[in-house]
Parts: sequence; C-alpha cells; structure tokens
Amino acid sequence: MKLICCNFKMNLLKKDIINYLDVINNKIKKDNLIFFPSIPYISMFNEAGFKVGSQDISFKELGSITGDTSILQLKELGISYTIIGHSERREYFDDDKYISNKINLALTNSIKVILCIGEKIKQEKIDTEFLKKEIDEAFKNNLNLINNNNLIIAYEPIWAIGSGEIPSNICIEETIFFIKKHIFDKYKININVLYGGSVSLDNIDILESVKGIDGYLIGGCSLKPENILNISSKLM
Repeated sequence: MKLICCNFKMNLLKKDIINYLDVINNKIKKDNLIFFPSIPYISMFNEAGFKVGSQDISFKELGSITGDTSILQLKELGISYTIIGHSERREYFDDDKYISNKINLALTNSIKVILCIGEKIKQEKIDTEFLKKEIDEAFKNNLNLINNNNLIIAYEPIWAIGSGEIPSNICIEETIFFIKKHIFDKYKININVLYGGSVSLDNIDILESVKGIDGYLIGGCSLKPENILNISSKLM
C-alpha cells in the first residue's frame, strides 16, 4: 500500500485543523496516511487516531538549543515519523553533518525517517553524482542503524516544489530506479522511495503510471482535506 505523507509546512491554524479533522474523520483509511502538521497540532492528529510525524527535529537530543524541539519531546506528542533534509531546511538551516546527526537521533529513538533528496536545477539527465552525495553523506554515520523498514527516501526535485510542474514519467522512473539500485548495491538495503514536488489532483493519475513510486510526500495540495480524500481514493 502506497504511503500518503501530508506535509503542512508552516500552514493552518487551530480552527483549520479542527475543520480538517471533521472533514476526513471516518471517511479515509488511516493505515497508509501520515500527517506532518506544525508542532502545536501534532497531538490533535494523534488523538484522532492518525499516524503523525514532525517536519524536522533538533540535531541534539536535549540541551540549550533555543528554538529547537527535541526528538524526546516530539515522541511524547506521539510522532512515529520525522522528515529530515527537506530542501527548505537544507537551504536555511542544515548541512550534511546536521542531517546525518538528526537521522542518528531519530533512528536511535525508534522514529522512522523520511529523508528528502533532490537536485536544485531542472536537467535533461539524472544528476547521479548530486543524488549519490546526498545519500552517502546521510548514510555515512548511520549504517549500523538503517534497515529496510526504518528509513524512507523522498525524491523531491527542488525546482518542482511549489512550481506546479513535475519531471517526465521517464525521468522520475529512472531516478527512483537509480536511488534504489545505488542504495542496494552499496549498502545492501531495499528502500522505499516516495515522490514529492507539486503532487496534485491534476497529476496524481500521471504519477500513478510511473513504476517504482512507493508513495507521495505532498505539500500544498494536502492543505485541503478534500484533496487528500480524493487522492486516497485513487490509491486504494
């Protein structure tokens, strides 16, 4: 069953979350659905019986890091997943060392990781060296922790995020095949790969024809509960 991961980013207020839950409750399968709301609203989804994750974690387990949120605190809110290395975090806050540290912390605390990778510029061919570097830097200090079940890759070409444009089917298929092959050949791990970057109701049928996609990391489209109801019905 394909995962549907809804990344709200820094959107929606409490009244919006209440309405969101009213719309989807008892109308959607919960097994393959994970919500990544802003931290204040994680408990609301958890208490409604949905799987929840955080959009990021601190690179320290606890301590004097003003403005960060500890993995231990997030576990108390009920998360079972976290996104690490999203392009927006990489742009403003994180380098490879922080990303590797965060993966280590999450997996040590039995939290599953969705690791985001993706090239910045639209290209004719796969930028294999760029993708290899992002994968290998993330895996470097975590090989003893990573297995087939606790880490997922989200392939998100950065140029596609929020643009309304997605790569061609062939490009997505070849990239996902490359990611899976590289990780298996080098690390002997079978890994699931999600696609993210302007996923919408307008292109979900196109994306569903791409071989190898194990689910979706959905941003803006996920902010409307009706969209997720419709996408979920298409993936049943």
